[in-house]
Amino acid sequence: MKVIALTYDYDLGKLSDIGRTWAKDVYRGKDFIFEYSAASYATFVDKNPPRDLHIYTDDVELLMEKLAKYDVDHAKIFYHDFSKNLSELSKTMKYSFEALTEFIYHARSQYDFTVKIDNDLIFYGEIPDPQENEVFVWAYERLVYQGNPLMGEIKVAEKVLGRTDIPIYNLGILGLPISYPEQELRATINKMVNVDISSVTDLDTNIWHCCEQTANNWIFYKYGYKVRELKNIVHHYFDNKKLCIEQAKYLLK
Repeated sequence: MKVIALTYDYDLGKLSDIGRTWAKDVYRGKDFIFEYSAASYATFVDKNPPRDLHIYTDDVELLMEKLAKYDVDHAKIFYHDFSKNLSELSKTMKYSFEALTEFIYHARSQYDFTVKIDNDLIFYGEIPDPQENEVFVWAYERLVYQGNPLMGEIKVAEKVLGRTDIPIYNLGILGLPISYPEQELRATINKMVNVDISSVTDLDTNIWHCCEQTANNWIFYKYGYKVRELKNIVHHYFDNKKLCIEQAKYLLK
């Protein structure tokens, strides 16, 4: 199993432009992003002693400095400079879709199951070994049609998939087998990104800001993957990053 993670200095203006109007309040800025990321990763290393963690970032030095505060096995952490890739993506990226997707398919293993972990998770246990035809997620959320129509996902699903009854799982953790259909996923994301949601949303955007999550869930459903929730061993603090820092204090030196 290869475990990968991404931390970088988000363009908060671009995040706001695609509908994440809360971006500045939640992410605050680079130092805070790297601070809660380090806290999150420290709990992963602490609770997953058999696993290495491969972190991709645009500031290796700062992330190493933040993680150095924690009493964990630093030999299990491998840092990868992803700044050049992010710089190229920033020229055209439809934020959070292209960066995340490109990162996963750049970093994933060609020979083993890959687990992408977000930078706002707190681990309470060890990631299990995958079973045949299994994908990992954090937790079940809803069916597409049960979501808020103003967010745009329902329109996107109707236009691209022709249905709105597929289950949506939160992908704070995303575990993928080697055979996962990368090209079909990318094509689906591109189609979803290009659906103009401005006629249904109350946000100042024309893009559904979680296209990659919807597209992955469609792939799960279409190909009959066994979806394994890991909410019993990890919590996703997607709306309150400060709690990552609080929850990791037990590891401070």
